Amino acid sequence: MAGDDSIIVVEDLSAGYGDLQALFDVNLEIPRGKITVIVGPNGAGKSTLLKTLFGLTKVYKGRVLFEGRDITRLPPHKRAQLGMAFIFQLENVFAGLTVRENLKLAGYDLPSSVFEERLAEVFEMFPRLRERLDQKAGTLSGGERQMLAMAIGVIRKPKVFLIDEPTAGLSPKLAREVLGYVKTLNEQGYTVVLVEQNVKAGLEIGHKGVLVVNGRVVFDGDAKELMAREDLARMYLGLG
Repeated sequence: MAGDDSIIVVEDLSAGYGDLQALFDVNLEIPRGKITVIVGPNGAGKSTLLKTLFGLTKVYKGRVLFEGRDITRLPPHKRAQLGMAFIFQLENVFAGLTVRENLKLAGYDLPSSVFEERLAEVFEMFPRLRERLDQKAGTLSGGERQMLAMAIGVIRKPKVFLIDEPTAGLSPKLAREVLGYVKTLNEQGYTVVLVEQNVKAGLEIGHKGVLVVNGRVVFDGDAKELMAREDLARMYLGLG
């Protein structure tokens, strides 16, 4: 039975792509208002799990509940309408548009007063974007693009952010900066589910840690406890 504080619940879920199964019998609860960090070896199924939450894979069995509602068969755009925002690893902004245009596009259907309120919230969280308003998104640094992708989400006011490997390809300094943005999102009250390749840095900002190996969850608990598990850290995470 799901706890009242769980915003997403996964029950006995098996999923994949076409005939290629990538997840096996996954059970998982995502706590509301926290950062849940999904880690594991390359090819373990981390991003597949995140994509399955957003309806981007084929579900063979089991179900996904969002705020108690069964969304297993809902398409991604319907999940977005319910309050889920997915930030892809790549191509998560419109490179040919300015920062201002990206943000306006995100809020195209909002009353102007509401849009201005959300824009103010974006600038409070990501002040650098104010300086980049008329710059093409494609000319931003990798870290700034991730910042813009999160800001686009904030304009839509989702209930949960699903963020797929935001630090991939970034320098250690920029990676720390981007994870700082993720922490800022959470401090503003957003639930975050983060797939992160930088295991130590990801778990340091996380509340809950989930270790996925060969499409199965092998640890589900406190993020700091996962870091402290030397057997798992050494065997699967390259730590210790």
